[in-house]
Amino acid sequence: MKLTRPVFTALFLLLLLLPCGAGAQDFKKWEAQLSEYRQWLDVVGLTGSRFWLRLDSSRRPHKVYVGEGFDKAAYELKEQFVEIFSHYLAGHPEKFALIDLFDAATGAAIGEFGWGGFRLYPNYRWLAQESARND
Repeated sequence: MKLTRPVFTALFLLLLLLPCGAGAQDFKKWEAQLSEYRQWLDVVGLTGSRFWLRLDSSRRPHKVYVGEGFDKAAYELKEQFVEIFSHYLAGHPEKFALIDLFDAATGAAIGEFGWGGFRLYPNYRWLAQESARND
C-alpha cells in the first residue's frame, strides 16, 4: 500500500508536467504567425492599399478606421482582413479580439467583428456610394 502511493504521486506529477514541454514550441509558432500577420497588415495599411488608417485601442472593442481600399475590396477580402486584424490584436493566431469598424472619412460605424462573426451594417453601402459620388 505504501509503495503504490509514491508511484501514483510520481505518475500524477509526470502527467501534470508533460504538457509544459509543448507550450514553448507552440509559442514560437504563434510568434511566427503573428509576425506574418503584422507584415501583411503593414502592406494593406496606410502606406499600401489603405485598408485601415487608424486604430484606437484605448477601450474594448478596438476601433479600426478603414479607408478607401476597404471600400473597394470584395466582401471576402474585407472579411479576411478583419479576421487577421482580430488575431493580431488578440496576440494569438487561434483567438479573436472584438473590433468595431468605422469609416475614416465620416467617422460613422460601418461594421463589427465579434461573437457573431464579421458583419457590415446596412448603412455601409449607402456611405460607400455617397463617398464615391463625392469623389
